[in-house]
Amino acid sequence: MTDRDDIQMLQRSVTQPTAFDALFVRHHAAIRRYLAARTRDLAVAEDLAAETFLRAFAARATFRDQGHGVRAWLFQIATNLLRDHARSSARRTRDPSLDLSQGGDAAPPALPTDPALEAVLRQLPHEQLEALLLHAWADLTYQEIATVLDVRVGTVRSRLHRARAHLTRALAAPEHVHPTSTPQRSSS
Repeated sequence: MTDRDDIQMLQRSVTQPTAFDALFVRHHAAIRRYLAARTRDLAVAEDLAAETFLRAFAARATFRDQGHGVRAWLFQIATNLLRDHARSSARRTRDPSLDLSQGGDAAPPALPTDPALEAVLRQLPHEQLEALLLHAWADLTYQEIATVLDVRVGTVRSRLHRARAHLTRALAAPEHVHPTSTPQRSSS
């Protein structure tokens, strides 16, 4: 199935609701996987993924293809739900570090369990981290990330470039080199 097939299937689902099933089958696992990586809670990820498709189904008649496809639209819905979930969690826990009303507008991401990598990722500005995770964990293209984050493609490129440069510098620092690792020599 292609992006064009997705759009046609979504349009058909307006008059034939069961046509939406194919979109669910095609994209549910990727959405759920991304949400599970971000939340580190499979139950929450399942709920958010289900809500993503409920909202998409409810809004299917209003979808307008702007060249970004259904996949980006679904990830945009999922990302917005993730933000809403983080806000409500912050209110429930009253943890000021999670209060997104203080400048941030997205979910604090769950990060890898490698403490060194997690520490480096937490140093990234939120906008760079969000773009990086959408690229790395959701395997979205630059254009799809631009759609999800509602920014220009050039902004995505810039954010990813800065994030990669930061990661490269930080992980190359002596304190991040694993003591048992040895430098690899090239065979040229």
